[in-house]
Amino acid sequence: MSHKKEAIIEAFVQLLDEKPAKRITVNDIAARCGIGRNTFYYYFPNISALFEALEEQWVEMIRDCAAPRSIMDCVAPLVDYAAEHKSGFLYVYRTADRVRFQEDLNRLWMNIVSRYIEQTAEKTSDEEESMLLSRALKCAFVGMTLDWLDHDMAYDLIDSVHRICSLLHAKIGHEF
Repeated sequence: MSHKKEAIIEAFVQLLDEKPAKRITVNDIAARCGIGRNTFYYYFPNISALFEALEEQWVEMIRDCAAPRSIMDCVAPLVDYAAEHKSGFLYVYRTADRVRFQEDLNRLWMNIVSRYIEQTAEKTSDEEESMLLSRALKCAFVGMTLDWLDHDMAYDLIDSVHRICSLLHAKIGHEF
């Protein structure tokens, strides 16, 4: 990803921490990262495309998780990033189209869980079982994430996910 594109995304995230997304303009983003409006439009056709690029950046964080020992290895960078930009994340959550937000969250968690299960394929070699386990874990973690956001990110999601994984390991013998 180019330096300017990264700067645009980061400026947008910073602005989300400061004010509602509906009030953020291309001019605000351009001014924040020291570029012209036309440069913004060179990289993004509109602010909606910028949201999509931000989501792709989160997916890349998951892909960058090489040889995860646990689901936590993939989740921690995302939660840390969300906590660093708490007000922006909570604003996006509260104002986003719920259907789209949930679809995005489902896709994000499925990437996390699938990435982990793919890395531990020798433990779950049956593809049908792997898919069933992936869906079940995705549903559980989507629910936990929504609950975490509903509670204004007030509790430690990493600790909660870690505890759930430990309980699952203790009950069914598979390390998560």
